[in-house]
Amino acid sequence: MRRLSVLIFLVCLASGAWQSSEEIALTRINKVNDLAINDNGEIWILSPSAVSRIDAKSGNLLLPKQVQNAKALAVLGESIYLVDKSSQLLVYPASNEENAVATGLHFNNPTQMTALSINGSPGIIAREPNRLVYATPFEILGSISTNAERFAAIPRANYTERNTPLFTLNGNRIFAWTGGRFTNADNYSSKLIYSASNSILDFCADKKGNLYILFTDSITVINHDGEYKGKIGVGHISYGSKILTNPKTNDLVVFDQLARSIQIVSETGRNAEDLIVLNKNNPNPVDNYTEISFTLNEPLNLTITIYNLIGEPVKLIARDRYLNGTHRVIWNADDEQGSLVPNGVYFYRLESKKGVAIRQLIVLR
Repeated sequence: MRRLSVLIFLVCLASGAWQSSEEIALTRINKVNDLAINDNGEIWILSPSAVSRIDAKSGNLLLPKQVQNAKALAVLGESIYLVDKSSQLLVYPASNEENAVATGLHFNNPTQMTALSINGSPGIIAREPNRLVYATPFEILGSISTNAERFAAIPRANYTERNTPLFTLNGNRIFAWTGGRFTNADNYSSKLIYSASNSILDFCADKKGNLYILFTDSITVINHDGEYKGKIGVGHISYGSKILTNPKTNDLVVFDQLARSIQIVSETGRNAEDLIVLNKNNPNPVDNYTEISFTLNEPLNLTITIYNLIGEPVKLIARDRYLNGTHRVIWNADDEQGSLVPNGVYFYRLESKKGVAIRQLIVLR
């Protein structure tokens, strides 16, 4: 049996560290159909009855525009692109109250859409059943045959260049598509770059081509070739949630469907001298779950294990490579078999090649 020993690390936030910087509650919206972020970093929300910009500080809805049962949303510059209930593409000016312009372009029941600048003109990528469609606001240019569940494009990338990758998600597997162009999609071919055993909720790409893969408890980061870079712990995220990147700030925007809230995950630029901090769990005492957070100033492979009062391991709750920053993991007050543990005093131990940190918690139901 490994004897528990206490080693305390004091730390401040690290250079290039990821942390949750703010949370926006969407209490005034009963349902969110879609989200989009424009090049200026503005977050737009599509509900069944309106499309609105969100004020990041207050959560208030700004510049609301009335819509009826729109299916998909994309924003580019000062233009808002919507697909209405008849699957027609509409364009709204973002900065004034002018009515929508019907482009006459119809898709086949699209469920996801993004807008890109193609040689200075707007381009649309839409996900239809069994294919991705490349289009201008007035004309379909080509398509890729795929039964993708989601897709991700690199913000501000040049999709007239045949080596610029587009990414699709299907069955917890991510594929990179290259070889084609926005104006000639027929030449695209795909390769598998990532596969997960757990359910992937959503994924997105940043300006550098890094992919951020959203799970119920974390965000996995890989590069455009599938090379694993690490993990960002974000606590509990519900099914149906979405993740986007902000092309202006490079923040991650995580929308939790059940909580109806937006979590902004930022990469800080502050320096640190120390290595690790293991924070107090919350809530404590623990009833049926608790959240354990920790902060790193460099990427580390680590484990977090729950022990009982006599030093016996109860459950391994984290084992992975985590990136710089603050991370959160959840313990559901259970053992390795999934049975609830009895009331009492427990310890959680973070262990890495840099050392060990231990804290105490209490289970009380």
